[in-house]
Amino acid sequence: MKRDSTFGEAFQPWAGLVVGVVAVAFVHQFGSDGTFDKCAAIAPAPVLVVATIGLLACAISGLVSWHSLSGEADPSRRVVASISVGCASLFGLAIIFAMIAVLILPPCFQ
Repeated sequence: MKRDSTFGEAFQPWAGLVVGVVAVAFVHQFGSDGTFDKCAAIAPAPVLVVATIGLLACAISGLVSWHSLSGEADPSRRVVASISVGCASLFGLAIIFAMIAVLILPPCFQ
């Protein structure tokens, strides 16, 4: 890593992994807390809004990691960027599954 690189440039290969983990964790926590604490009021519209925001965060961070692949000469940073793109895709799929579940399952499933 160069000395004159900024934090943003250094973070680009890691974006899909870090932002994806945070997005899927936030969506999961919001959905599970809402389903168990306020099941009649929170499902499905607010959960779908938060899941859509999390899905967009995963997609954008995956694209940032994807774009860092082409300009990267360091092989270790290319590997990290490749893994980050795959993780962002996997976390996006997990969020899509949560969106499908909130549409199929009844809000107060007990």
